[in-house]
Formats: sequence, C-alpha cells, structure tokens
Amino acid sequence: MQPDFTAPDFMDNSSAEEIHERMMENLPDDIDDMPGGFPFDFTMPAALEKAELLQYHLTRALMVAFPQYAWDEWLDMHGKQVHLARHEAGKASGKICITGLAGTEIAEGTVFCTPATESGPSLEFGTDERCIIGEEGKAEVGITALEPGTMYNVKANAVSIMAKPVKGITEAGNPEPIQGGTDRENNDDYYDRIAAEYENSRTYLGNDGDYIRWAKEAGAGACIVVSASHGPGTVKLVLVDTEGHPASEHLVKKVYDYIVSPDDREKRLLPTACAELECVSASTVPVSYVCTGIEHDHTTDMEQIQKEFSEAVRQVYTEAKQEGVLRYNDVRPLLSAVHGVEDFDTFLMNGAMENIRIQDEEYPETGTVEFRQEV
Repeated sequence: MQPDFTAPDFMDNSSAEEIHERMMENLPDDIDDMPGGFPFDFTMPAALEKAELLQYHLTRALMVAFPQYAWDEWLDMHGKQVHLARHEAGKASGKICITGLAGTEIAEGTVFCTPATESGPSLEFGTDERCIIGEEGKAEVGITALEPGTMYNVKANAVSIMAKPVKGITEAGNPEPIQGGTDRENNDDYYDRIAAEYENSRTYLGNDGDYIRWAKEAGAGACIVVSASHGPGTVKLVLVDTEGHPASEHLVKKVYDYIVSPDDREKRLLPTACAELECVSASTVPVSYVCTGIEHDHTTDMEQIQKEFSEAVRQVYTEAKQEGVLRYNDVRPLLSAVHGVEDFDTFLMNGAMENIRIQDEEYPETGTVEFRQEV
C-alpha cells in the first residue's frame, strides 16, 4: 500500500495570497501597495504562477521521483528499474456445454454471450477450438472472454446465448463458473511488489518469501508455500488469483513455468536444491455475509455499501490465512467503516456470529453478500 504524500516544510506558505503578500512587503516604502494599484495588480499574476509551480508541478515532480508516491506510467518506470512489469488485465476462461444436432460443427471463435441486463451489457466469449456435436447430442469446448477484466468472471449457466445463431444448436450453457479474468494491476499492489523487490535486492535464497514473490510476479494474487510437501527437496505452492478465487489451470501452469522455466534453464528461479515444485489451485472456504437493519445516509446506496464491504473484507483474508482463522470481530467493524453507513442490527458470517477456521491449504472466499436496510 502506497503511503500518503506529505509535502516538505520548504513548500509551506506557498499559496498565491501568501506569496503576493511577501512581494508587497518587499516593495520600496514609496511605492503604492494598495489593492487595485498598478504594483498590486501587476504582481498578482506572478504570484499565481509561482503558487502553481510550487503547489502542483513541484509537488508532482517530488512524488514521481519516489516509487512510494508515484502512480500509473511513472510507477511503471520505477518497476523497470527492478525488472518488474505491471500485470495487464487477463481474460476469463472456462468451458461451455452445447446441445444440438449430432454432427453440427462449431467453428473455432464462435461467440457465445451472457444476456444483457439492466445492470450491465452482454459479455462475449469465443470458443477456443473447433468441435463437433457428438452422437449423444452434446459437445463441450473451452471458451475465453473476448476482452480482459473481472466483469467476465460469471456464474454457472450465465453464458447461454449465441451472438449469431448456428443452425443445429438448440441450447448452450457453462456448467461451471467462468473464472480467471483480472483487471490491470492497481498502483498499490504493483508498488508492494516493487518494494519487496528492493527489499530483497534480487537475492534468491529459495525461502518462502521468494516463492510468494515469484508466484505474484507470474500473476498469482497470493500463495501458500508448503515445504517438503512430498519429502525433502520438494515444495508445493497453493495458488489463488488476484480476485481471491482458486487459480485457473492457465495461471497454475504460468506460475510453474515462470519459476521452473522448463524450456530455458538460464532463466530458472527454482533453486537447484529443490528437486520438485508442484503448483496447485487452492481450495476455498466460502464465507457468506448477512446483515439486517442497515441505516445509511443519502450519500450512498445498498449496492455501493455491498461493493465497498466486499473490497474491504478481501484485505482481511490475507491476515486470516496467516493466522488460520477469520475472526468475526475483525470483519464486523468493516461494515461500520463503509462511507455512509450509520447503523445496523444483525451481522452474520455463514449464519453465525462466530470465527471461521481456515485449514493449511485453504483460502477464505466471499460467497453471497446479503444486506438489507431498515424497513
């Protein structure tokens, strides 16, 4: 997390009014310094320009000089100094089951969609390869979102229509959720990786911190390191994506290839003392939240409250994983801290006011979030 920037004290008293006041004080005694006079009016534009230079341009120049305050393309430049690139948005993928006439051919790139709703547009997915409906009247094929982003992570049976009808196809649906879509890495997460790289100075020892850093460099959101998983010299990485969901097959392979580099041993990060690396997708513990009697002011609505709470609780999951328990008393205050929330009655995690235990190779994952306001 990037800290807030505090301007150095040499930039104090740099408003246009303060600068202009000092300019007037430096005028000779026999020069009129009253508002409306020529000296007053002629010097004010210079004071305005100097204030802008100090309060805006110089402030930004100082901020971009340090990674902890830089942003966007300026932070990218700091990343290049330590050979770290920002993770670009990734495309979601999964499988779709197609029902229709036996022998019907579905070409590679055939587009299936989610229906458009009031809350969002139709989302398009293309088939990964050519397939043919079998004698039983069904075919299953991989699909990938046409555009990157987390909005393409959809629930089971959400992808149910075709962009252009194909004769012989009567029904389609994804039996499992479509996952793996990620947004472009934000500044805070990217800075955390840059700071970790500076701290470690590219000194690879093969400890747990190295494996976690390597996994994140390859695109994982987090990972659990299991040492000696299959005996001495073996390591297992249990992975989730940047949204906290179990890592997709694509991401698991990407992390493995990045660390092991099977095609180019010169790029291999895996220490020679480690005989075997195993990368697997994490198991998750679904956590559902119910809150009743929410009172909020006019500055927010229930949809925004649920969104902000869901984002905040994801930050708690990291600490919960380390401690092996998601504490009720750590989560409940998050709702009170959401902007605009004034009060609420009952707050439940998985239907109770109790802590939730997290096993060694499990991650907490947000299930349903059901918030109801005061009636």
